[in-house]
Amino acid sequence: MRPLQADAAVAGFDGSAESQRAVWWAALEATTRGQPLLLVHAFAVPLEELTRIHLPSEAVTLEPMRDAAERAVEDMAAECRQKLPGLDVWTEVRLGHPATVLTDAAARASVLVLGSPTLSRTRRVLLGSTAAEVVRTAYVPVIVVRGEPERAQALTPEFDRVVVGVDGSECSARAIEFACDFAARHDAELTAILAYTEQPPDMLPPNRGWRFDSDTIEACRRELSESLAGWGERYPDLVVHQEVMAVEHPAEALLAAAVDADLLVVGTHGRGIIRTALFGSVSHAVLHYAPCPVAVVH
Repeated sequence: MRPLQADAAVAGFDGSAESQRAVWWAALEATTRGQPLLLVHAFAVPLEELTRIHLPSEAVTLEPMRDAAERAVEDMAAECRQKLPGLDVWTEVRLGHPATVLTDAAARASVLVLGSPTLSRTRRVLLGSTAAEVVRTAYVPVIVVRGEPERAQALTPEFDRVVVGVDGSECSARAIEFACDFAARHDAELTAILAYTEQPPDMLPPNRGWRFDSDTIEACRRELSESLAGWGERYPDLVVHQEVMAVEHPAEALLAAAVDADLLVVGTHGRGIIRTALFGSVSHAVLHYAPCPVAVVH
């Protein structure tokens, strides 16, 4: 019986090495959360691989492709069951655009884990990637497994440091909640970073002359401290470090902090594809350039 979505960690799997790393990450998440693991294999008709046109492909019969997908995902599930005997592993194979299939399958999951995008920079800008599209559209936290392959595929990796970006928004609050829970479950320390730029943050009074002075720094420190208030009581053993940084763009601070991190957590408002392509965003930047796995929380 397939597990209820709200009680499962979901991993996207397509047979690639990147998706195998995502499966092991999701398996570890499922284990530490006490939940089953659902492996989802989505395969698209050829035209969808080359364009952004989503076809009504559920009615298309491509039995050889489906059979190959089912064998691949079942083999992966069998390997998970062998290495993690106490873990319930389920599979699902669907024909359709991968981003749509994965978003639907994980609509109420606890977390969705994907492999890192592998497209070239040019193709990523023109066509996008499954991971980038899922991050824009999914309602659940999405972990994109980046970084060193050997570390990402370890069944019992050591987590020492989790980094979370803070800006005082509701999305940031959800990212903090996710980061605290993850760090506590994995006995890691948490570093919370608030990066301010040449434009004044929302928490400062309007029309105030903006400069990098002691008042500005103190306002940012106060905002960061207030954003983290209460989590110490919920996770009394969690070690939390607070850092305020002045940069041209918040992504710079997070990417720098992620160099020696085991997970980088950011919030996102789920901006549309046009705005993301034209202006960029923190989540978009770290998703493609972070040196470690990234969790994007809506």
